[in-house]
Amino acid sequence: MREIERALAAATLVGSLINGFRHDLAWFLLIGAAFGLYIVLADRALRRRIGPRHWPSEGFARFTFNTNLYFAVRNLLVGALVFALAGSAAGLVGL
Repeated sequence: MREIERALAAATLVGSLINGFRHDLAWFLLIGAAFGLYIVLADRALRRRIGPRHWPSEGFARFTFNTNLYFAVRNLLVGALVFALAGSAAGLVGL
């Protein structure tokens, strides 16, 4: 899963930079959907591994879900910052 997180973070930064220069706001729908899909699939995979052992593992599953949610929100905000900086730079240069 960590490899997927690294790929999503890198794609967010590079894509936000490129789409910031292009002023394409539809990019945020794509990365929002990608992070949402990652969160749901990671949660389902973890709950499948946990199985019927309910009580102690449920807390860990919630913790992992919230950690993945924080990861997604943090990367979306960093992507928005990169997008805004790239859009401002493109506007200053006249692209």
